[in-house]
Amino acid sequence: MRELKSLELRGPRAREAAKRVLSVLVAVATSSVLNLDDLSWAAFSGYMVMRGSVAETFERGLMRIVGTAGGALLGLLLAPGTANDPLLLMVFLFIVSWIGIFQSLTTNYGYAWLFFGLTAGMVTTEALASPDAVVHFAATRVAEIAVGTCISLFVASLYSDRAGRGEQHAHDVLWYARLHDILNENWLREHWLLLEHCTRAALAVALLPLIWRWFGIEDFSQTAITSYVIMIVPSTAVGNRRYATIYERIAHRALGCLLGSAVALVSIGLFGTGLPVTVLTLAVGVWVGYQIQTGREINYLGTQFTLGLLVTLVQGPAPITDITPGLERFVGIAIGSAMLCMTTCVWPLVQDK
Repeated sequence: MRELKSLELRGPRAREAAKRVLSVLVAVATSSVLNLDDLSWAAFSGYMVMRGSVAETFERGLMRIVGTAGGALLGLLLAPGTANDPLLLMVFLFIVSWIGIFQSLTTNYGYAWLFFGLTAGMVTTEALASPDAVVHFAATRVAEIAVGTCISLFVASLYSDRAGRGEQHAHDVLWYARLHDILNENWLREHWLLLEHCTRAALAVALLPLIWRWFGIEDFSQTAITSYVIMIVPSTAVGNRRYATIYERIAHRALGCLLGSAVALVSIGLFGTGLPVTVLTLAVGVWVGYQIQTGREINYLGTQFTLGLLVTLVQGPAPITDITPGLERFVGIAIGSAMLCMTTCVWPLVQDK
C-alpha cells in the first residue's frame, strides 16, 4: 500500500514508466504482425531491456540477444542427446546453470551469461517435451527476444538522451577465466561461499527432471527458470551471508506473479478480452508495475507483477481464449521455489551474521 500511495502521475519516474508502456505495446504489435508464437517474450524484452539512455539500453539489449542466441545454439547442439537420456539432461542442466549463475555474478557481462544459461536450459527441456519442435522453439525465442530488444532501443531513441550515469552492477568482477586462479588455494578460500552458492542453485535446477517425471509435469520451463533466476543475487550478499535476499526473492516472485495474473483475470472477467480493454489493462499494469519496481521496498515484486500480467494477457495475435498461461507460470514458480527450499534443507544455507 505504501508503494501504491507513492505512485507519481508526472515527473521522471512517471515518464520512465510511460516509456516502458510504449515499448511493450509496440513490441506486442510488431510480434503480432510477424506472427511469432509467444508474444509475451517480446513483451518481456521490451520491458526489461529499457534503460535511462540509448547507450545503456543498447548495451543491455546486445547482451540479452547474444546470450540468448548463444544459449539457444548450445541447447540445439546437445538437445538430441539429452532428450532421451534423463541422466545426461541432469548433468547438462547442472553445468549450464552453474556457469550461467557464476558468470552472472562475477563478470561485467553478467546479463548475457544469465540468458545464455537460461536459454540453453529452456531449449534442452523443450526437447524433452517436444523433440520435433525444438528447432522452431529456439529460433522463435531468439526472434522474440530480438524484436522486443530492438523495439526497446527504438523507443529509447525517441526520447532525449542523457549521459548514462553508469548503471551500478550488482556484482564484482571476480573471475577472468584464468585456470590458475581456480587452482589457487587463496582464490578458492576467498570465493568459497560464491562457489557453494552456484553449486546449490545448479543442483536445484539439475534435480528438476526427477520432479517432472514424478508428478507428470509437462510445462518444464517455469520450474527451471525459477530455480535458476532466484539465485541471481548480488555477489556481495553471498559473500556477507545475507541469504535472506534469496528468501525475499522467492516470496516476491510468487506474490508478484500471483497479483499480476489476478489483475489480468479480473480484467478479463469484468471487461472481456476486447482489444481496447486489453491494451488499457496492459498500459496501466505496466505503468504501475514499473513504478513499484523502482520504489523503495518491493522492487522485485513489481517486476514479477508486470511479467505475470504480460504472460496472462499477451498470448497471441488473436483474442485471449485460455487463462492457463498465467496459472502455469505461478505453478511453475511454486514448484521451482519448492525445489530450492528442498535443496537448502538438505544443504542448509549459512545463517546471517
